Amino acid sequence: MEKALELSRYCVPFTPFKRRLEESLICLVSTAGVRARTDTPFNVEGDNSFKRIDSSQEAAQLTVDDSHYDHGCIDQDVNCVFPVDRLRSLARDGRIGGMTAEHFSMGFSQALRELRETTVPQIARAVSAARPDAVLLTGG
Repeated sequence: MEKALELSRYCVPFTPFKRRLEESLICLVSTAGVRARTDTPFNVEGDNSFKRIDSSQEAAQLTVDDSHYDHGCIDQDVNCVFPVDRLRSLARDGRIGGMTAEHFSMGFSQALRELRETTVPQIARAVSAARPDAVLLTGG
């Protein structure tokens, strides 16, 4: 008799994508510490908050608050970790349906329990309210 497959309680179930990209709204979600330059900075020593980033913001209007990974490329072009300009271009060319009104980013934290129990559910609710057809996840 085969042993049943055991899944983690925190496993994200696979959901097949059945829409055409040309008709789909995309939402960016990142753990790279991206924020609007006008927004309050993330605490680089540990921050369980997340930022809402208006999709009208261009990469030049964004910055990154994180000292835990190499910023060589990112300091030149935030699109490396938060491809908002690339998505805008894809939408303009009709390759995707568009972008949600908001995107989301969180900063660095080692408080994993708080992230899992508080921050991640908050981000999930915010993403759900944005009503994307697909979510593009990026990390730092």
